[in-house]
Amino acid sequence: MIASIFYRPRDVAVLFPKSLSKSTRASSSSSQLFPHTVIHASAKIGKRCYIGEFSTVGEGVVIGDGSMISANVTLQNCSIGSKVVIHPGVRIGQDGFGFMLNDHGVHEKKLQALSVEVHDCVEIGANCTIDRGSWRNTVIGKHCKLDNLIQIGHNVQLGTGCVIAAQTGIAGSTTLGNNVYIGGQAGVAQHLNIGDNVRIAAKSGVMNHLEPNATYGGSPAVPIMEYRRQMIQLKRLGKQSTN
Repeated sequence: MIASIFYRPRDVAVLFPKSLSKSTRASSSSSQLFPHTVIHASAKIGKRCYIGEFSTVGEGVVIGDGSMISANVTLQNCSIGSKVVIHPGVRIGQDGFGFMLNDHGVHEKKLQALSVEVHDCVEIGANCTIDRGSWRNTVIGKHCKLDNLIQIGHNVQLGTGCVIAAQTGIAGSTTLGNNVYIGGQAGVAQHLNIGDNVRIAAKSGVMNHLEPNATYGGSPAVPIMEYRRQMIQLKRLGKQSTN
């Protein structure tokens, strides 16, 4: 019953079997919809957009002017700003990873009924996944740059100008401030606040809130000088054990 409030019967989507230079769903003839794209009847596509082969634009999705959606992209339950670049294989707006144990000890799916906001001038690398929100929208702020193979969990919000390297995962409901930089293969736990201008070294494991204007490394992540001292001590211990 609850789900029926949020999910309506779907209108018929439109499949474009061949390359088109204009469409009734594009606000300008300069937008290009390439072969085998599927555009829902309620989707809105701005001027000078490009949507690549085999991509799907779902119900109610809005794409701003001058955005490029590459091949094999799925957009649902989301809004895309202007001048956004989305590389092949990206999935935006699917269910987040949320379950609750019922009285019988069985995992039941938690309702994920909100959306994803991708703001202007964002670039999202190939095969990234961005889950829609459950209690607040998932947000990718203006000028953020995401490398390939990044997982953004439900309710995560990134500030302006964040840069995240490949194979990083950010768990649900974590908030990043502005101009946060994260190295490759880092992991950020759920429900954390990461301050403005934070730098996180590659392969770090962030398990606590991080103060702004600082650099962190290690797992669990600590201030970078402390992390370096830890590495020196480990190296010394290794040498002692071989003597």
